[in-house]
Amino acid sequence: MADFVSGANNDPFAVTGQDTTGTRKQIAQYAIMQAAAYMQNNQNDQAIGAFKKALAFDPQSATAYNYMGQIYLSQGKNADAIKAYQQLVRIQSNLSLADTSSNTPTQADAHVSLGNAYLQDKQYTASEKEFKTAAKLDPSNPLPPYTLGLQYANTNRLSEAETQLLKVKKISPNDGNVFYALGMVYNKQGRYDDAVTSLEKSLTLKKGLTAANYELGVAYDALGRTADAQNQLSILQSSSDTTNAQNLKTILTKTGISYMGTKNSGGFVFNADATVELSFLDSALPAAQPLHQAFGSKAFSITIGFTNDMDQASVTNTNNWSISRANSGAAGFYNYTRPRFMVSPTWTTAALPDAPESVTYNSTTREATLTFRLNQNSSGTAVIDPKHIVFSFSGKDALGRAIDTSADQIDLNNSAPF
Repeated sequence: MADFVSGANNDPFAVTGQDTTGTRKQIAQYAIMQAAAYMQNNQNDQAIGAFKKALAFDPQSATAYNYMGQIYLSQGKNADAIKAYQQLVRIQSNLSLADTSSNTPTQADAHVSLGNAYLQDKQYTASEKEFKTAAKLDPSNPLPPYTLGLQYANTNRLSEAETQLLKVKKISPNDGNVFYALGMVYNKQGRYDDAVTSLEKSLTLKKGLTAANYELGVAYDALGRTADAQNQLSILQSSSDTTNAQNLKTILTKTGISYMGTKNSGGFVFNADATVELSFLDSALPAAQPLHQAFGSKAFSITIGFTNDMDQASVTNTNNWSISRANSGAAGFYNYTRPRFMVSPTWTTAALPDAPESVTYNSTTREATLTFRLNQNSSGTAVIDPKHIVFSFSGKDALGRAIDTSADQIDLNNSAPF
């Protein structure tokens, strides 16, 4: 090699006119060495150029196609990566061409690489075929079923994902990654007890696997093990995995009602104690007058804040809201459970609407404004207990999560949601 490189002004490519087969392979090898140097310096475009030069002299270079595929995948050039790995598969599948050196991918590895390229390009049928082929070629290799299991998990083929990962578990019973992947699948299936078992095993085998800490926090939270979930969050916050730390924090920050306000209420008095005459609230709800019946109707508003960003359509859907009289320890009791005649012998408890007339949502302040209507009765004698009107929400937040049932109702008797 030294004598070859020293000739022709130290440019091995200058001898192409007098190539023998051996000389061409030497030139290709020199180009691959140049490409390796470029890759070490993160000069990937120059490395691709050198690999292409190597292929010009040795079109069957598995090494060149392998590294070209890796570079193209890292650059997001999926189509080019697929083409490179297709050539790698072609070469390694041919007994007369295959490179069997220890640092070159096997035929099974070549199919896995091609499968990964298809997977990155979201060609799921093609990637599935490659992973299955690789698994048949090398049944003892855990990588093909593991990668196929992850593909199934990410495309919601959860039962098939579990099947593949259980195969890997038999091949590699001490691999923490396998138990992590199984735990992720169990979480998606809602099998949280199984998820905890698998994920705890994963972290025993592979400490510092923060993806497993995240999934374990999710499982603990779903099982109501709040302290354990918060411990996983603390571990993530102490790590460099800021993405999973933030994601778990978001999940553990339950979506609920945070407060109720009376700004822009239209005159509704929420802090009055027990009975209030409707006629006191607005002139549109007149009290009884002699010689004629007094009818009236008036729309009022309240503002309800949320802890997290909410789904606009869900919040503004009036079917997701209800209005009722308080009848519990947390909410208090409407009119303090006193019978109507003890409130006033001559006045009548006003009817409450079942739901608001309309709802608007301000995504910046995370506030919903509910408009509801009260009607005066025919005799103008309606009364109401403003502090004990309960407003309830049953929709979802911006992440599609149902509201926390421990904070989906509020009234002014209790400033905290319940």
